[in-house]
Amino acid sequence: MAEDTRQDKRASFSALTEHSTNGMARTSGKTGVSKKLVIKNFKDRPKLAENYTEDTWLKLRDAVGAIQNSTSIKYNLEELYQAVENLCSYKVSPTLYKQLRQVCEDHVRAQIHQFREYPFLFVHNLISGA
Repeated sequence: MAEDTRQDKRASFSALTEHSTNGMARTSGKTGVSKKLVIKNFKDRPKLAENYTEDTWLKLRDAVGAIQNSTSIKYNLEELYQAVENLCSYKVSPTLYKQLRQVCEDHVRAQIHQFREYPFLFVHNLISGA
């Protein structure tokens, strides 16, 4: 009797599936029934963590420094990108721009200083391809 029940279940299950030529099976179920997904805005915008801006700036400064010094970056690039996106969405972009600009200017000043100190070495290296 248990076997009969199993066979009935198998028979009814196989009646619900349609086998296509590629070996995939599709189930025939109710069509036209859809559920709506409603997405509502936050009532209050989530607050940034207390030290988020400072901590994020330290990460970004380290990453820029690593790039300038041709060393490996400690952080995932996606993480850095997301951090910048978060700061910009919270209107911190003017401050972030000023800080990044300052880091870049400091780096360029340091590099120019060494070329001003030894200008002939720089020209010699350019000519010789070193």
